[in-house]
Formats: sequence, C-alpha cells, structure tokens
Amino acid sequence: MVKRREDSIKEMNKRKSNEQLTRENEELRAKVAALEEQVDNTNLALCDVYEQMIGGME
Repeated sequence: MVKRREDSIKEMNKRKSNEQLTRENEELRAKVAALEEQVDNTNLALCDVYEQMIGGME
C-alpha cells in the first residue's frame, strides 16, 4: 500500500519566510509591550481606588 505524504508543495509554499517571521515577531513584541504597559496602568489605578476606599474607612 502506497501512503502519500501530507506536506505537498502547495502546503510548503504557504510557509512563511524568515523575513515574514521576523516582521511578525517584531509586531508581536510591540503588542506585548503595549499590553504590559496597559496592565501596569490598570494595576496603578486599582491601587489608587483601594487607597481611596481604605482612606474613606478610617
């Protein structure tokens, strides 16, 4: 019985080049940095809210 490979030339041509992968990696790193900054800002805002709540209870 002959078994055909699933990785045809057409599928191989769909693979990304190193340049495409590098560009995508840079874009993803920029997005991660932006999201990290948003999380930091959210944490600071939550700390402010917590401090206001604690301050109002004393």
